Amino acid sequence: MAGDPSDPRPSDDPVPEDAHRRPAEPPEDALRRLEERLDRASGAAERLIAEAAAESAARAASAFRRPPPAGWQTPATGEAPGPDRGADMELLMQLVDSLRELVPPDLQRRLAEALRELLLAIRALINWYLERLERQRDEPAEVQDIPISWE
Repeated sequence: MAGDPSDPRPSDDPVPEDAHRRPAEPPEDALRRLEERLDRASGAAERLIAEAAAESAARAASAFRRPPPAGWQTPATGEAPGPDRGADMELLMQLVDSLRELVPPDLQRRLAEALRELLLAIRALINWYLERLERQRDEPAEVQDIPISWE
């Protein structure tokens, strides 16, 4: 017998004998089971997202609930740290860098020139304002004597 388990020779049939005896599952049932599994996985994912959002909000609320005693100190070793600004900044820089790679070199050069011109204009505006402030400081203040009577 080819399918006899006591037979040391391998069977030529790649499908196990059990599969021949099991009735074939209708495609509708298989689809229904797959949909149920997907619904359970989706529900679990939504619960995890909600839990993560709640935990993140709780951490942010506890980190900013009260200022440190001196108002500028960083949290002590036992306290919960505030949000990780370094990771956020790193992600932002990666995003900017990936967007920069999408811009053609000619447009990058033109944007760099426009930015340089804008910065030069801002510097000129700052210089003008500082000169104006210095001129106002150099002019003597108008002083008027007010007579005071002691009656």
